[in-house]
Order: sequence, then C-alpha cells, then structure tokens
Amino acid sequence: MDGYAWVTIIEIFLTEGNACFTSSQVEINKIKTGSSFYQECRCDDPSSGVNLIWLDANNKTILPLRPGTKSNVYSEWLDKHTYSVYISNISKSTSGAYKCVTKHSGQTYMLTYNVEAYDPPYFVNTKENQYVISGKDGIITCEARGENDLLIKWHKEGEELEITDDEKYKVTPEGLIIKEITKEDEGVYKCSASDLDTGEGIDRDIKVEVIATPSIKELVAFPNTTPTLGESFYIECLASGVPHPEYTFRKISDMDLAETNITWQQVGNRIVFDIIQEEDSGTYECIATNRAGISTKNISIEVFLPPIITEFDNVTAVEGSTTQIVCKATGIPTPQISVTFLGEESEDQSIVWDKKNPNVNETEFYLSFLRVNRTHEGTYQCNATNEVGSIMEEMQLFVLYPPHFNTSYEKVWAWKDKSINLSCEHQSNPKAVITWRYQGNEILATDLLEINRLMADKMHSNPLIIKNKTLYGIYECTARNEFGEAKKIIHLQEGFTPPAINNVTITKITSSSVTFSIEGPNEVNGPDVIGYRSEYDEIDNYNITNIHLNRTWAKDRSFKLDRLKPNTSYVIKFAAINDVGNGPWSNIFNFVTLDRSVPNEPDWDENVEQLVASDRVLKWKPADSSDTVEFYTLKYCPIYDGLIAKSLCEEEQIEPTDEFQLNKMDANTTYYFELVAQNALGNSSAVRITVTIPAEEEPTLSSGAIAGIAILVIFLCLVLLDFLLLIWRRQGIIASCCYKKTNKREVSINSRDKKGLLKENPENIDKLKRPSNGHKEYEYNKTTGAITGKHSSV
Repeated sequence: MDGYAWVTIIEIFLTEGNACFTSSQVEINKIKTGSSFYQECRCDDPSSGVNLIWLDANNKTILPLRPGTKSNVYSEWLDKHTYSVYISNISKSTSGAYKCVTKHSGQTYMLTYNVEAYDPPYFVNTKENQYVISGKDGIITCEARGENDLLIKWHKEGEELEITDDEKYKVTPEGLIIKEITKEDEGVYKCSASDLDTGEGIDRDIKVEVIATPSIKELVAFPNTTPTLGESFYIECLASGVPHPEYTFRKISDMDLAETNITWQQVGNRIVFDIIQEEDSGTYECIATNRAGISTKNISIEVFLPPIITEFDNVTAVEGSTTQIVCKATGIPTPQISVTFLGEESEDQSIVWDKKNPNVNETEFYLSFLRVNRTHEGTYQCNATNEVGSIMEEMQLFVLYPPHFNTSYEKVWAWKDKSINLSCEHQSNPKAVITWRYQGNEILATDLLEINRLMADKMHSNPLIIKNKTLYGIYECTARNEFGEAKKIIHLQEGFTPPAINNVTITKITSSSVTFSIEGPNEVNGPDVIGYRSEYDEIDNYNITNIHLNRTWAKDRSFKLDRLKPNTSYVIKFAAINDVGNGPWSNIFNFVTLDRSVPNEPDWDENVEQLVASDRVLKWKPADSSDTVEFYTLKYCPIYDGLIAKSLCEEEQIEPTDEFQLNKMDANTTYYFELVAQNALGNSSAVRITVTIPAEEEPTLSSGAIAGIAILVIFLCLVLLDFLLLIWRRQGIIASCCYKKTNKREVSINSRDKKGLLKENPENIDKLKRPSNGHKEYEYNKTTGAITGKHSSV
C-alpha cells in the first residue's frame, strides 16, 4: 500500500505466563520524507492479560488519539491482542527508534523499529521548457539532488539508446551539452536521476526548442519617411527570430533621455504619432530582443513643414532711387519663392532679382529696382511653395515722386448759363498743394477781382468752378510737394453749336427704310459733335403742317429710318448736335421709297448666344414695319456627333415677333436653327445659327420648403397685425386672452367679499363702527385678505 512502510511482524512464543514476548529485536526502516509509517505489535499469549506500550524516539509513551484531537504520531488498538503505532508524515524530526515494550518476571522486553527519514531525489534549476541557439553549442540544464550521489541518464524521445559522451553530446553534472545545434536537435529529452542506495529515481521531460537570434527584416515608415506636419504617422518594425522577438524603440538624441519629450506611443511592433510635430524629426532605433539575443536598426524621419513667410514688409522709396523688396520664407523641403507685381507688366531692364539659401530650410528672394519710378508703385505678392503647400502674402511699394500731369495743356469749352469745372487732376506722392493763376487779357477790373477771389479759395486739389462766361482765358494750375512741382495750362473758350450739315448721301433704300451717310462739319467752334437729328415727312404733308416726324442718332450709330411707306416720296433735313445744343438745319433732301418687296433677311440679336444661355430664348431684331413681315418660319434640328439629324427636324410658323422660347428643347443639346421672314410677296433669304441649350438649374429650395416659408411669413404677418391691434385698440386675439384673464381674476376676488368689505362705500364703513367711541368692529386687510376683530388675536 503506497505511502505506508510495512514491516514484518515477528511473533515471539513465550514459555512463561503473562508476557507477550520474552526477547528483544531491532529493525531498521528507511522511509522517504512525506511518507507514512505503520507498525503493529501483537500479543500472542494473552492468557494472563495483555501488557503492551509504545515509546517514541524520545522514550515517551505514544498515546491513542482522543476524540477531537489530532497528532502526527499516535497509537491505537486494532483488537484485544494487537497494538499499533502510526506516523502520518515522516520527516527528519520524526526519525528515531520506536519501541513496543512488554514486561515479564521483572524483565523488560522490546521490539525496536528504527525509522530513518531520507529526502527523495529532486530537480533544481531544471525547467521543463528550455531553449538553445541554432548554430552554437548549448546546454540542456538538468541538476538533481538527494541524500546520496545520484546517477544521471539522458534519453531523447523516440530513441531507446542512452545518450553518452560522443562528438555530438557531452554529459555533465550541470546538464547535457549539445554541439553545433541544428533544427533537428529540437525535441523532448528525458533526464533521469537515480539514488542507488534507496532505489529512488525521478524523471523529467524537458522540451528543447532551437531558437534563433532576432533579425530585423524591415523598418518602414507610413506613409513615408517624410510625413507632413500635423499628420498621423507610424513606424513599423518587422523582425524574425525564435521565439518571436519583443520590440522596443528609442529616439537617438544628444539630449539626456530624461529631457527627451516622447510624443509617440508604442503599439506592438509600431510607434504611433497621432499628430506629428516638427520636433519629431530625427533618427529612431528599433530594438528586437528574444532569449537568443538582440538586433537593432535605425530609420531617419524628416517632418515636412509647410512654407512660412518670415519677412515681406512694405517699402517706401523716392522716385529715381535704388530700393529692394525682400521676401524670406522657411519650410521643409526648402520652399520656392516667386514675387509678382499686381499691375501692368513691363520690360523694365532696371529691375533685377536674386535668390539665396542661407540654410537648407530657408529661401530669400531679392527684387531690386536700380532706378525706381512711379509705375513700380503698387501691390506685390510673394508666393512660397513646397511639396506640402503654399502661402501668399502681399506688400505695398510706395513711391514718393513730384506732381505729374498726364497732359500739360487742355482746351475747355463753356457757354452761356453753364458752369465749368477746371480740373487740376494730377498724380503725386505725397499729396500736392494746388495754386491757380489767370493770364487772360483785356478783362474788366471787376472780372479780374472775381477770378482772383475764386483762385484764392482753391488752394487745394478741388476743381475751379467758373460760373461767369466772361471769365474766358488761360488758367495755370501749379501742383507742388516736397519733391518738386508741375504746371498745367487750361484754355477756357466760349463754345458754340455745330454749323449746318451739307454732305448727306443715301447708302441703302428699301420699300420701308432708308439708310444715310452723314459727314459732319469740318470745323466746330465748340465741343465735338455727339449726334445728329432729323425731321422728315411725306412730301404731300410737309407743307400742310409744321408737325413732322423726327429721329435722333448717336454719332456712332447707323443713320437709318424705318417703318416708311412703300413707293412714297419723303423730304428730310438734318442738324448736328454737341454739348452746347442743336446746330442749324441743313438743306432739304428728297427721296422715294421702293415698291413693296419680299422681306429683308432677318438679323439675329447682337446678344443672341448670351440670351440662349441665360434666358433660354432665341431672339432676333424686329422687322422694320408690320407690313414687311407677315410671319416667320423657324426650322430647328438637333446635332449629334457634329451632324444635323435631319430626320428629327421640326418646323414652326411664328406670328410677327422677335423671339422664340426654347423651353421644350432638350438640355445640353446643340441645335441648328434656320429663320425665314415671309409676306405676301415671298420669302426672305434664310439666316442660320447653331447654339447649345444649357441645363436647367436646380432650385436651391424644394417646393415644400418654399411653401413652408410662405406659411411662416403669413403667420408672422398675422401675429404682427394682431399685436398692432392690441396696442392701438386693445382688440384682437392677444388682447382678448390678456384682458379675459384679468377680468376673471377681479371677479374671483369680489365673489369672496361676502360682507362687502372691499367696497369703497363710506356708508357701509360707518355701519361697522361703534356709535359710542368710533372704534371699528372689524378691519379687512385688502393685501392679505384677513379680517381682524376687536377680540381677535390675529
């Protein structure tokens, strides 16, 4: 039975009475610690009574267990003749001689059992999972200890032969040495330790795994090694090794590790930057570690920074001097700089530029003016660009220069009842002071005083206003600032209307219209001609009445009369117009319109394509008169792949008008249009055009939203109207609600006044007074509603 040490019971045959045995005997028992020991002592001659006791190693009587007690060593009676001892847990402290004692004829006899506890073999520094490095010599550690020297043996799983010293293996007290380890050496090894004295033996299976030193295969940055400031970014380290290596990262820096600000967090084999900063640039080291060793690899990161313009200041320079505009910018990679003038381009050879790079991340742009002038004044833009982005800033170049007039002489016309402004407009920086002089001759002293008074009042840039037409002559305006002065002569002359027109020819005539060519007067003693007017009528009516038709044209328009009667004689006269007024009439000209004919070719409106794009309408110029065109025929065909789809052409007859709606046309489609004017005499030649119908713009608001807004507006208007009625007449819904609540509240208070104490009636108050002393019998507090009597304690 495992856990118990059983010894053979020696039976003693006693020849004398009342003794169980009459001889002594010694027996040695070696028992491993942690086991139990059990021994019986039997009385074979109980005739005169059983006389047995057990003594422990200290010769103390071993007593049986009493109820409710525990003991490691105790005795017990199995029956009337058998007395046993039991040690539940053998240890070094319980080792010794245990005796079963009996007495006979004054002699003591004992059976002695020496219990010797020994420690069983056990392993130290022997792990069940061990690792050896491929390509090197390694040792499988197996150390065993015990009471005596132990015999160590090795076996590999699946092999019956014992491992002994040879070229591959060497057995040592510390373990099994394996030379030049390969993957085939991996497996389960059995280490056996045996104590030859006690026969105890122990085994341990050791799983041996061949491991490899780490090797970093890849160290990469995502998205790349040049992240942009503010982006999310990570570095990933991929390494091989058995067992799989653990990763650590560090930034290689000259700074003390305690001073380094770690802006990243490690997640497995990555370090992650949520928002990468400029200071995150640098070299990072990945360290892969396992039981076999360590491997490192570095990667350099450069954080790209968008360009920043560090200098681009306003500049003020004097005309003719040398000046310079400087734009400086920083960024990673190095930004490219360009400076642009927001004005008219020029081929000025006196402007030169240069670029410098004082360091790897900075660019400087120098725009030099060898001889600055006023045309260089204005706004300049500096644009700095790199792979990350671009930035633009503006500056002003202010050029200081003396006054300048675009023209030094100007002729100005004036006439009766017209005030004239003599302008002294000029350019200068800084602002110039204006003075006026009058150089006219043969004027009255009073007029000269008036001129001097006017000029004295105009010592600045405001125009000189001349109201008296007699103040004609030559005026001199002088503009002066700290850098110089300039003068302008203004010749004020009296202006007259244009002379008569005598050179008029007819260039085109039809049944309903006539076009003239008018050559204006050669010389005009006054403002230029701005237009022409005419007066015309049928020759039969001209001498009957003084009321005739008239027409006025601007100077640059076609001089055409339309809506005339066919085959009719007309008379006409012309006059030129300028700012002074209408010139005299010319001689009378006669012309006769042609007989009625087919309509003229229609003319498209000058803005026909813009109207199609904006208003979806095709427009042409109206006919000269309603008699010339009775209707139009419009033919239209879609165009696909550059070809007119003749099979899809449609034709419509249109009443006299000057437009055609395109709403039924397909959007984003090009159409060919052909327009012909017709009357009773025939057709005009066709006029053609090709236009593209634009897509309809989707409304920004749905119909439901528009309806909702309309309802809301109506509701607000009604509320506003009701509020106005409340203020003005105390009427309306709001008024009825407010005043109804007030009335209800008043009725409720009065209804509780059962005795009429709230009424302001002197007679009722007098009835509550005692006639003898005038003391009130009751008092009613209108605020609190309490009634206080003479005997009340309230």
